[in-house]
Formats: sequence, structure tokens, C-alpha cells
Amino acid sequence: MGSNYASFGANDSIIPDNLFAGQVQKAVGGTETIVGDGSTLKRGTVLGLITASGKLCKVNSANSDGSQTPYAVLAEDVAATAGGVFGAVYYSGEFNVNSLVFGGTDTYATHRVAARKLAMFFRNAVVK
Repeated sequence: MGSNYASFGANDSIIPDNLFAGQVQKAVGGTETIVGDGSTLKRGTVLGLITASGKLCKVNSANSDGSQTPYAVLAEDVAATAGGVFGAVYYSGEFNVNSLVFGGTDTYATHRVAARKLAMFFRNAVVK
């Protein structure tokens, strides 16, 4: 973890996705149980922690189960089911706001302050 690449293509070519916006704040990762409705959550999805279960789901400020505040950023695409699947996440780092996905009508501005308390920095990166 910690690279700025989403996947490998044909002949092991690297396909960049620009999730990271810098390397001043080190990206620290791990694995967590992620829940959802069966649809694929994309790399860069900001996740909140459901307090009662300890599982992660897409952050949404309209929730009141703990998942209304950021906890991690998804490091890889995951087909999240109601029962949960293991997935790689980043707990800290500098993330490009243009590559982040939020629940409901939330944007990076909704969660910017809470994320900073966790050493997650949302930055508007210019990609050439």
C-alpha cells in the first residue's frame, strides 16, 4: 500500500488513478470488514465505522450509527455485502479530493475537519 496506482494492466503496466495528493503525511494501511448492499465500492471511497458492529461502510453525514464520520479510505475496489468482506484501507494519508467517493450528498468539505483529526488530509490536487 502507499502507491498512487489502482492496478496493473497488460504486461504488468501500471495504471495510475491519482488517489494520493502528496507524500508528506505517510499513508498507513490495514484490513477491515466492509459492509454494503452488494454493489462495488470503489478505491477512494471514504468509510465510516459502525460503532455497534465495528464494521466499515460508506461514510454518510446523515447516518447516526458512527459511520457519519470518516474512519478510513478504501484502498481497493470491494464488492461489499451485508455480511461484510475484508478489504484493504488507508487510515491516514494525503488524498486527492477528485478521487474520493462519499455517501449520500456528502463531499470532501463535509468531512475535511473530522478527517484531519485522523491524519487524513483531503487536498485538491492538480493532475497533468
